[in-house]
Amino acid sequence: MDIRVWLQLINMVGTFALGVWLYLEKRSDKTNDRITDLAVKVDALDKDVSSLKTAAAGAPDHADLARVYESINNLAATLNQLVGETRVQSENLRLILNQVAQKGMK
Repeated sequence: MDIRVWLQLINMVGTFALGVWLYLEKRSDKTNDRITDLAVKVDALDKDVSSLKTAAAGAPDHADLARVYESINNLAATLNQLVGETRVQSENLRLILNQVAQKGMK
């Protein structure tokens, strides 16, 4: 074979190797960009989770809500008692007024 053929063959192999190397390098750059973007998103999510944990630490728990419900139930019982007493007082006042209307005030 002639030296030209060898040079052309070496040139083709070199060009092919350069193309493969550029392809792999470009793919690596894209992968690195994606990993960097992903790392930024993970950091943002980590900050969000940390702020949610901080907010949840101050939130009422089951025992706090149980005390609130107990207080509401006690208040409702007291209100029912007051409504019942007011109803009885109204009925007594009607009876008195009815007696006054029938017999007059003496």
